Amino acid sequence: EAQWEEWKKILAIDTLPQDLLSGNCQTPEGRIAFLKAHPSLPLDTRHFSPDFTDRLLASFDDLDEMTDGLLVHSENWQALNLLLEKYRERVKTIYIDPPYNTGNDEFLYRDNYQHSSWLSMMHDRLALGREWMREDGAMFLSIDDNESERMRGLGATLLGEDQFLACIVWEKVHTRKNSARYFSISHDYIYAYAKRKRSWDRVLLPREDNGGYSNPDNDPRGPWKADPVYANNPYSADYEIEKPNGVRLKPPPGQYWRFSLETWQQYVQEGRVIWGEGDSYPLVKRYLSEVQQGLVPVTLWDRQFAGDNAAANAELNALFGPGRAYSYPKPSLLIQRVCQITTRATESESCILDYFAGSGTTGHAVINLNREDGGRRKFILVEMADYFDTVLLPRLKKVTFSPEWKDGKPKRVATAEEAERGPRIIKVIRLESYEDALNNLLPSEESSGQVALQFEDYLLKYMLQWETRKSETLLNVEKIS
Repeated sequence: EAQWEEWKKILAIDTLPQDLLSGNCQTPEGRIAFLKAHPSLPLDTRHFSPDFTDRLLASFDDLDEMTDGLLVHSENWQALNLLLEKYRERVKTIYIDPPYNTGNDEFLYRDNYQHSSWLSMMHDRLALGREWMREDGAMFLSIDDNESERMRGLGATLLGEDQFLACIVWEKVHTRKNSARYFSISHDYIYAYAKRKRSWDRVLLPREDNGGYSNPDNDPRGPWKADPVYANNPYSADYEIEKPNGVRLKPPPGQYWRFSLETWQQYVQEGRVIWGEGDSYPLVKRYLSEVQQGLVPVTLWDRQFAGDNAAANAELNALFGPGRAYSYPKPSLLIQRVCQITTRATESESCILDYFAGSGTTGHAVINLNREDGGRRKFILVEMADYFDTVLLPRLKKVTFSPEWKDGKPKRVATAEEAERGPRIIKVIRLESYEDALNNLLPSEESSGQVALQFEDYLLKYMLQWETRKSETLLNVEKIS
């Protein structure tokens, strides 16, 4: 019953059209029919007994292989350090969107130590993150002007200036803010570093627009577009073209033949020349199959290519309804582009790590991309805030169930193919913080003579047999035993 209630609350299954409900979900038969008709329903084992969960997980031959996502509710340095040996050199892509340290975010620092506190925090986490990277992996770091130079310097120090790949400029806002005092800021930066530049496996972006290519004459070699035979660039080819009508042509003034004589003769023999009428210059067919099957990524990412802040907010509003479920999210398309140029659908296992996971955009992006190209990329997300349970985890359940949402309700359910390409198992780990450990040691009302701990003036005060003492430092907790 708890699982059904969660599906109603998070997935709004009771709002689906009657033809999608597959019967009355108040009866066992109706529920079975509904379950069979919706293979993308996310089942959360916390709603079931430990015995059932143990039997369920034991039924998988290789649970690790079947696990597509790992969510860690924890402070990120603790998580990176604890899980390092399991994931050392296994991550293909790292994307992080850390606090920008603007003074308006949630990053805390002592007076007059704003930049140094931020640098210390980032240094430790970047250094650990590098240990997770594969030799052919890359790290992408989002930042704005406030800490841009320091982030670039930190990346150079920890990852190596010679491993720098690019500074990507992302158009996060496309409207002008006329209330800005100096300039209306329209962009953020993403610094990209390789673990080993010579080993980095850059992937070409898919060609999403093959405009200009067609096949009006049913050429068996497929779609083509017509290219001129001359160009502006100097080339040593010096010959005359003789058309079938007897007209002989030299390059136009200031122009040069695009091909050598041997290549031109080969094109004529292959029948890929469009001669034209009279003394017009011929054209040569360039086939889509001969074109590099992908595009080299550029460093300017506009909102049409990678989304913007408005798209990110609209995405969350569609999933959770109008309002601000999370402040300053990134659009999933932005991170999807990062994954497209760093991972391959054909690779058996590519892992993407985000240890400032926020609202879970990276997981959303990986799910979208896998559905699009059939890949089996995995993701690891680390987040410590309360919105781990209120935004991040519900978001991934929602996008697993349906790829399309409006006002917090699914517009449709995932197809069987989308369900097959969606995540199979997501593991959730919650790591106990130091403060949690202290709180868990507090005695119950029934107990007597047990140890109780609390903080006082940066020292640790402990109570043993109801006698209060104060330790020298926070580190000598081993005295309490």
